[in-house]
Amino acid sequence: MRLYPIHAMGIQAYCSALIVDPDDSETVYFMSIAGYQVTVKGIIANLLENYGISVEIDGSTHYLTRASLGYKIQMRKLPSGLVHAVLFPKIALPKNDEENQNRFFVLAQEGDGLLSLFFRHLDEKTEIPLHPSWDRWLWKNFEEQEGWTLELQTLVGSYQGYLFEFNHKRLHDLVSDAIRSRTPEVIGCMEWKGANGNGELDFSKRVSG
Repeated sequence: MRLYPIHAMGIQAYCSALIVDPDDSETVYFMSIAGYQVTVKGIIANLLENYGISVEIDGSTHYLTRASLGYKIQMRKLPSGLVHAVLFPKIALPKNDEENQNRFFVLAQEGDGLLSLFFRHLDEKTEIPLHPSWDRWLWKNFEEQEGWTLELQTLVGSYQGYLFEFNHKRLHDLVSDAIRSRTPEVIGCMEWKGANGNGELDFSKRVSG
C-alpha cells in the first residue's frame, strides 16, 4: 500500500485512499488517512471547515475541499498506537437521514460486489418493486439516463466510487415499459422455471399425502 503525505495548517498525516469529483479533482468524496490521533483529527476538521488541506500525489499538489453533502467519519486505533480514519458520504449508509432520498453513494474495491451494492441501495430508496436479477439491466439504464450516474475519480488507492441520483417517476416508467415489452433481462425472473428450474417437471419426485 502506497501512502501519500497530506497536510493541514502545519500538521501531517498519510493518505492511503482518496476519491474525488471527476470534474473537480479537489472535491473529496472518500478519504482514508493515518497518523497520530491529533494530526488525523486536525486534518479532518480542516477539511470539514473548509480551511484547506493538501495532498502530494506523484509530484502534484492537490488542495482539497469538502463536497456539498454530509459525511460519516469512522476512526480506530492501530496496534502501533497510530490512528486510522475514513471519511465518506452519509448516503453510502443504509437508512441514512439525508433529505434527498433519490441519491446514494456506492464504494467498492476494484468492482468487488459493485452491482449488488448498487441494487441494495436503489431497492432501499424506492417503493418500486425490483428484483435482484435486474441489477445489470438497472445499471445500464442508469448510465443511459442523463445525470443519473457519476463515476468518481480515484486519485489514491484501489477503491471505486459512484454517485447516483435518479428520478422516481422515470425509473417507474423504465420498469413498466420493460415489463410491457417483455425485456428478457426483466421478465426472466417472472417466468416459471419448473420443479427442476429448467421449465420441466420432475416426475421422479412424489408428493406424499
